[in-house]
Amino acid sequence: MVEKLDPMTPQVAVLGSLFIEPKLTGEVLSKLRAEDFSNERCRIIFQCIQSLFMEGKPVDPALVAGRLSSIPDIGSTIMDILHQTPTAANVWSYVDILKEQSRMTQLRTYAMRLMDAASLDEAQSILSKANGVFSDRTGVSRMSAAAMLTDFRERHQAGKHPEYLSWSFKKLDEGLYTEPGDFVILGGYPSAGKTALALRFAWHIAETKRVGFYSLETRTSKLADRSMATLAMVDMGAIKKSELTQDHWLQIGAAEKSIAARNMTMVQAGGMTVQDIQADALANRYEVIFIDYLQLIATPRVTNRTEAVTSISLGLHQLAQANNITVVALSQLRRPENQKGGAEAAPGMSSLRESGQLEQDADTIMLLYREKPDEPQSRRVLKMAKNKEGTIGKIFLDFDGKTQTFTESSSSHEVMRELQAAGRQAKRKNHMEAQATFRDITNESDEDLPF
Repeated sequence: MVEKLDPMTPQVAVLGSLFIEPKLTGEVLSKLRAEDFSNERCRIIFQCIQSLFMEGKPVDPALVAGRLSSIPDIGSTIMDILHQTPTAANVWSYVDILKEQSRMTQLRTYAMRLMDAASLDEAQSILSKANGVFSDRTGVSRMSAAAMLTDFRERHQAGKHPEYLSWSFKKLDEGLYTEPGDFVILGGYPSAGKTALALRFAWHIAETKRVGFYSLETRTSKLADRSMATLAMVDMGAIKKSELTQDHWLQIGAAEKSIAARNMTMVQAGGMTVQDIQADALANRYEVIFIDYLQLIATPRVTNRTEAVTSISLGLHQLAQANNITVVALSQLRRPENQKGGAEAAPGMSSLRESGQLEQDADTIMLLYREKPDEPQSRRVLKMAKNKEGTIGKIFLDFDGKTQTFTESSSSHEVMRELQAAGRQAKRKNHMEAQATFRDITNESDEDLPF
């Protein structure tokens, strides 16, 4: 028989908060497990909320009551939860208390078992499990050597092919092995086109993934105009002046079905913190999120810009890894330095503004800039400055401002082949030199060559 609901407790408060603010569900589910609820009714309701969330259905008291209708008086229980929880404002305090109470309950159980242990070996085993209570958190993954071998065989057996994120450019897809949980940075100088390129990536990925595009700089209406220019191949000037002709509307109509089928949401994110973005991304079950741009993410109580960007970088890296979400964050670059003769130096990883932490945390860093800085119509260079598990190098892109579209330049394939060949030759040479002596390698020394 299912036990009755206790008076106001953290368990009741957490469930009530989810009913009041369903958008909190994703982040709460990432921090708690059903086992953390000692009250059986609360545990069953929590499991029902989990199921609804994973199915993409709203966390609604009526839906929960309907699903659990076989349990006596479940409707009254849910009404009690709602009446006992006036606000969701303190939900994270309730979550922390609930986690602490859950761990204390586990430790008391192990203490009782330790008192009844029949041998020293059994006692050591119980103590080992008790110690695990202090470190075992939701989302922590462990893999023994034996489990690693089994997992490796299963993932790489014949006929199985890993699925990596597609970036819409063939050369990027061949060299970037982006997976869920990766942190990608797209850096660029102002007006280089990094937002337009990010939108292209996002709309392409949204054909197969749930994508959230968080804009901290540009209104969603402006992003919509750019997107329609690209997706329907309509002149941006005509869109901005609202001078769309019948032919333009026919183009838009022809693209409507394809556009509507993509799972893409643009979010006005001004003033949001990393925690706000994480909560929203989890609530909407995004698999890939874009952030334009990371230096604008709010950092309460942090005034130093270097510390702020360091905190943002660490937060986005943790958001990606802990929740298995691919994070693509746009970043500003420092002003380029002039080389001899007045030419601007090409940007490198150290060009990312305000924090070296970005270089350390990112799995991939792409840098976008003009081949000829003083020519607005110049080709764009997309440089792979960091690629942990692939090739670094450059591809050239032609940019059409009228339709906000990028196309791969015909010389890109040639350049990548040359860089890859140069990289192999350099690695052979370095290997021979390394046999005789050690040398220092800086971040910028051979950044254009493959690993």
